[in-house]
Amino acid sequence: MRFVCVNDAMALPTILSLEAACQAREIEFLVVDARSFDYAPERKLRAGDLMYRPAVSQVAMRVEQFLWHSGVITFHTRPDGIFFVPHTPPLRFECAGLPIPRTVYCATTNRKRIAQYVEQVGGFPLIVKMLGYANGIGVMRVDSFPALFSLLDYELNQGANPLLAQYIADATQWRLIVLGERVIASYRKAPIANDFRAQAVKGETHSEIPPSAAMQKVAVAATHVLGYEFAGVDILEQADGQIFLLEANFPCYYVHAQEFSGVDVAGMMVDYLAAKTVPQK
Repeated sequence: MRFVCVNDAMALPTILSLEAACQAREIEFLVVDARSFDYAPERKLRAGDLMYRPAVSQVAMRVEQFLWHSGVITFHTRPDGIFFVPHTPPLRFECAGLPIPRTVYCATTNRKRIAQYVEQVGGFPLIVKMLGYANGIGVMRVDSFPALFSLLDYELNQGANPLLAQYIADATQWRLIVLGERVIASYRKAPIANDFRAQAVKGETHSEIPPSAAMQKVAVAATHVLGYEFAGVDILEQADGQIFLLEANFPCYYVHAQEFSGVDVAGMMVDYLAAKTVPQK
């Protein structure tokens, strides 16, 4: 058995934590560099190998898909799930009845139509979000029509497909790590000074308070709806307990959750995949 990580040099802390977990379990650990991969047929993985892709790039995804065959163990709920990447998670969440902010995909610069979209998401301020980024990059608060029109003109001219979303004021942002059927670690992110976004900062990020049962249920459901058994789920919680699902990220950066909570997330990931190689009675 080997644990194979497909990387593109962008996820070193994740790689190091998984390597340490494998060493502790005497499991061979292998990193595949997607940027220099040669796509030789003999590179296909062995039956029973465990595979996880910490990298989020298209380059790494293609290498992962090349390496896979039906005997390779992954965090996808369907064996060939690596070929089916969900491109519109908010729509999937909405269809599943999960509590997301009001959201509209915008592909027009028509002022009248945009004004209708603004009304649909609850007016200003609102969020304009560009997909495919991390750490709050591409998430913008907009407070007026002039700002919105000029921003959308630019983004759509660049070939982007932004979404407009309801702005949730005075909410706490949570990151929940889901593995299988449960949340294994979580923390609340600290607000950034003079910003509406939040970030994970050691010493200012709290993990001692557990998320509510309702929040954990939504996090697990969101992970499974997208076809994953592992994800980092972002949820907003208002003071009255109302929650809004933002994202279920796979792959995800779980190292903060491991550091803040003391939970061996990497070890649990390795154990979870290894257990899938054992025939169930």
